[in-house]
Amino acid sequence: MSATNTLKDYQANILARLDDAKKIGASATAGYLGVIIAGKNVLINMLEISETLPLMEIFPVPLVKEWFLGVANVRGVLYVVNDIGQLISDEKTTMSSNSRVILLNNEVTSHVAILVERLVGLRKLDVMRSVNTKAKVDFCMKPETYEDEEGKLWYVMDCEKLIRAKEFVQSY
Repeated sequence: MSATNTLKDYQANILARLDDAKKIGASATAGYLGVIIAGKNVLINMLEISETLPLMEIFPVPLVKEWFLGVANVRGVLYVVNDIGQLISDEKTTMSSNSRVILLNNEVTSHVAILVERLVGLRKLDVMRSVNTKAKVDFCMKPETYEDEEGKLWYVMDCEKLIRAKEFVQSY
């Protein structure tokens, strides 16, 4: 089997698992979607995600900060797309076939999407251990950090804190 088919199968499996996790809903303990943002492992609560999509056409908006990439049409609804990695690290996220656009849940905010370098997969905090390292970007991350069984450090995004942060709200 070719590497391309394996990658496509892997991505399709992640998307199917995301759909299954949404169907389970709030009755079960919410899992997290592991993503890479600005080269860091970041967990996003599944209850804060509406959908993950492949990279799409993003129409630029004039007179905004560089991390505000523009707007994208998702089935007739305009979403603002933000490069959180650039906001955090001042370096543009490299857009590739692995890049994804994550639509935030309407209960968090309306019509906001974030660009991530790539999806890593579904994660649960109960199989990780809490470590004392504090998140370096406190305007959009929770103070807790976690280490997985492979020794990788994971930061937890706080979407509600992000959308209220002065750094994020002032996109112009």
